[in-house]
Amino acid sequence: MGNHQEKLALRRQALLLKIQAQRSLLGMHCSEVRESMSVAQSIVGFIGKVGNNARRRPLLGGLALGAVLILKPRRVLAMAQTALMGWQIWNTVADMRKRMQKSTDQS
Repeated sequence: MGNHQEKLALRRQALLLKIQAQRSLLGMHCSEVRESMSVAQSIVGFIGKVGNNARRRPLLGGLALGAVLILKPRRVLAMAQTALMGWQIWNTVADMRKRMQKSTDQS
């Protein structure tokens, strides 16, 4: 019986070490994600300002869009695809951020 308890104690110790390593690795990855998120938030802030200006001055926004359509008609589809992909990525990242925020708030 004592041999079995020693094996369990060793197994427990190994699992605790593994958990500690995983937590430190997760902490490093989370800091990298936080840095990336700060850059993303800066970009979103800039895009938000541009969007607010376009909402306040719809004629100016329409003229800019028209100029792009006239000057670069082939690029419109590529721009639309890029915008859609960016929007999808942003939604995914925003969901991840909410989950991370929720998990850190619960801790």
